[in-house]
Amino acid sequence: MTCHKIFPFVAIIGQEMMKLALILNAINPKIGGVLIQGTKGTAKSTAVRALADILPEIAIVKDCPFNCNPEDDAEMCMDCEEIHNKGGFKKEQVMKKKMDVINLPINATEDRVVGTIDIKKALADGIKSLEPGILAEANRNILYIDEVNLLADNVADVLLDSAAMGVNIIEREGISFHHPSSFILVGTMNPEEGNIRPQLLDRFGLSVNVERIEDIEDRIKIIKNVEDFQFNADNFCKVYNLKQEKLKEKIINAQELLHSVKISDDQLKKIAKLCILFKTDGHRADITIAKTAKTIAAYNGRKEVNEEDIKTAAKLALNHRMRRLPFEEQSLDEEKIEETIDEDYQKPQEGSEINPELESNQQEIVNAREEVFNIGKNTRADNLIEKKRSREMMNTSGKRVLHPTKSSRGKYIGGEKPKEFNFSNGNDIAINETLNKAALEPGNKEALQKGDTLTILEDHIHFKHRMGKSSYLIIFCVDASGSMGVKNRMESVKGAIFSILQTNYVHRDKVALVVFRKDVAEVVLPPTRSTDLAYKLLKEIPTGGTTPLVEGLNTAVSLALEERRKQSGYIPLIVLLSDARGNISYNDSMEDLNKTGQYISKQNLDMIIIDTENSDVPLGINKKLAELTDAVYYHIDNLDTNNLNNILKEKGLLEKA
Repeated sequence: MTCHKIFPFVAIIGQEMMKLALILNAINPKIGGVLIQGTKGTAKSTAVRALADILPEIAIVKDCPFNCNPEDDAEMCMDCEEIHNKGGFKKEQVMKKKMDVINLPINATEDRVVGTIDIKKALADGIKSLEPGILAEANRNILYIDEVNLLADNVADVLLDSAAMGVNIIEREGISFHHPSSFILVGTMNPEEGNIRPQLLDRFGLSVNVERIEDIEDRIKIIKNVEDFQFNADNFCKVYNLKQEKLKEKIINAQELLHSVKISDDQLKKIAKLCILFKTDGHRADITIAKTAKTIAAYNGRKEVNEEDIKTAAKLALNHRMRRLPFEEQSLDEEKIEETIDEDYQKPQEGSEINPELESNQQEIVNAREEVFNIGKNTRADNLIEKKRSREMMNTSGKRVLHPTKSSRGKYIGGEKPKEFNFSNGNDIAINETLNKAALEPGNKEALQKGDTLTILEDHIHFKHRMGKSSYLIIFCVDASGSMGVKNRMESVKGAIFSILQTNYVHRDKVALVVFRKDVAEVVLPPTRSTDLAYKLLKEIPTGGTTPLVEGLNTAVSLALEERRKQSGYIPLIVLLSDARGNISYNDSMEDLNKTGQYISKQNLDMIIIDTENSDVPLGINKKLAELTDAVYYHIDNLDTNNLNNILKEKGLLEKA
């Protein structure tokens, strides 16, 4: 076997569950793929690329862009199915090939993934012809998505449909076409870089968490293996050729044995009870555990499933399917799996659920002057962040703000005449509108009647008009001074931030966290899509010291302007939570605040102020700041459920009863 400078699969040290999950999907692609979660440098990408080298060859139809199976009409495109029905394929029309790893770039457009119109044929010959996309290449191969949590929503939706149906349906510019799209779906992600949509998460059959290896001897082996491979890849691969061949043969044998493996009704009952105990949504978990357990048995050369197979399958299939809040730690109680499979099923005792409520009842004293407050449960600010529409041309990056976009990731809604003609951007030509405009020309009408081709002129060209959606970069600017500890104000502040974070998770916003106290402002969390990380840091914010309000605002403004400069598609929104008392300043506290407010207004930055001042003796500084910055103002005392609903009704954001 030639490894083509691919690191051998059997030479990967440790990460046994990850390797097992990949092998099981190679044996039985119907398991539904695997999601590999872990920090950088844990061999995630290496293992995926090495997988293809141990897979058996597949038979395909020569010159078919969809890698159709010549032996199964259920795995054929329309053209291949027609040949099959007329008598089948000749020997020279069939070939064997290795399975490939097809990479799906994070910035891939929907047209590139699904397939689109062949622009050259359409304009040169007047023929509407399909240009296959990534899903065509991926059929009967491995579709690999690195950083799958960063995948655009519209592309993720296409993958969900194709993965569920095993078919890619293309509706483009008057063309309707479908082809088989069955693939081993492998995604990798670093949880610190953001979450993954629940709908996409559930589509992965299995999930594994990979962590750094702590064993010193194993780490030494890793160093030596990498150095030997980089020095002479061919010699290194030869050392592992025999093991690679044995593993490949084991996979082939398991594929042949799989259809003969039996699982008893009693075992299925245990699987069902296990999924009820772990409160999984739907039935996909039950089905996946059963499929995986049978595949494990086949891999080990057995025709009957045993209880160890079910335990291993459950650990692989349940980890990402447990019902939890977005901010709960994701941890699988493996002992509970062992107990449920080994013993008779018992209902869990009260208070022993797998997903406990958020731990918001712990309080610790950092030092004599500082306190860490809980997250309040009665404060709601989730409806303060409004969805809106913008006429500004922006990149598309989210789900809240609808706007026109030039990005190819936007939704194509029609054609429009270009202000400046630029033929180099051929993928954005609106075929229907262009051909319709050309067809109205007298000369082209005659050509169509004679069966000739159309003549396309520059004046006929229309470009695609696209609409996109963007999300916010919500910059929490949090006052953590000593006055925030009075009457447990910090609990309410953390509760308000927590409620907004829940909408960030849904709407794919980015968040940043600026904390100011004593005489400094600190960017505790730079802009990120990881709301889990924001939540963890939120719990740890201590309170104490003076109030450097201007320093905190300036730090938040700097983050906002930097995001705008990058033109990332995220709209910066500053959410200030402060009582504005006890300010320390550069010169005069009110003069500094006025200048800062005027600057924020001049930069046209969106801002929400949540005032935490004790309403018994109000100074009204935050109200003055809101007037200067044209910010939306709320007092935190009004952010309980009843008062907030009344405010939103007055603003027209909720219907009045």
